[in-house]
Amino acid sequence: MIELYELRQFAAFGETGTLSEAAEKLHLSQPAISRNMKKLEDDMGVTLFERSKNKISLNDNGQYLLELAQKLLSDAHDLPLKVREHDRQKHTISLGVCAPAPIWRLASLIANVFPQMTLQTEIDDDKRLLSDLANGIYQLAVLHEKPESNNLIVKECGRESLMFALPKEHRFADRKSLSFADMDGENILLMPNLGFWDFVKNEKMTKTRFLTQSDRYSFTELVQASSLPCFTSDVADKFMEIPSGRANIPISDSEATVTYYLACMADKKKTFEPLFRVI
Repeated sequence: MIELYELRQFAAFGETGTLSEAAEKLHLSQPAISRNMKKLEDDMGVTLFERSKNKISLNDNGQYLLELAQKLLSDAHDLPLKVREHDRQKHTISLGVCAPAPIWRLASLIANVFPQMTLQTEIDDDKRLLSDLANGIYQLAVLHEKPESNNLIVKECGRESLMFALPKEHRFADRKSLSFADMDGENILLMPNLGFWDFVKNEKMTKTRFLTQSDRYSFTELVQASSLPCFTSDVADKFMEIPSGRANIPISDSEATVTYYLACMADKKKTFEPLFRVI
């Protein structure tokens, strides 16, 4: 039987080129490694080394075995991590979302329906979400356009309407509604990684200077202390701590209101049916 310790010593010899250096690397005696290399050769039933009076080196069989041994040792090293990851996946629900807002509602619903599971979330665009859902990277995905596929179970899971949050002294603070064009060119505070909502700064408000802050607590503090506009939404009002002293003005553009859809693969219907029932 081939032992892993023999392959580790063999790989060390292959990497260092001498028995003495391999012994030093592994904190073993040179005679011990020499004996184990002879045993490995006997176990393999073929010669692995070219031996001369003052030198030993790998022959063609030895070079081939070295390649196999290095891969096997790498797999053996990763084995505990892979097993732990496999166990983690059994207790984790992976959710891909097209924007932050669906997480705020779904996180609590998923926790109630699957209390023994851990939720892992990522934000990406609809196309990538659908691809990763099909490939098993996500178990659930939230999209802002309803997908048409017989391979998916889909249900509407909420709506969101974007608003401008303006300081009370802002010139538009008394308006009933505003368009993206009305506010284009302003300096606006913004949280990054907004998913598909990035189209607002990339397409609708190209003249605006966006000042970003990635930490939610720091962003809230900055909004509270600043006289600059920012974005909020009707969903944020329900789930997030919104700084006071601001006028929340609805955005009139049709693109500022979106419907979200929760999707899973059809073969996962039985698993996630309890969640779809409560949405």
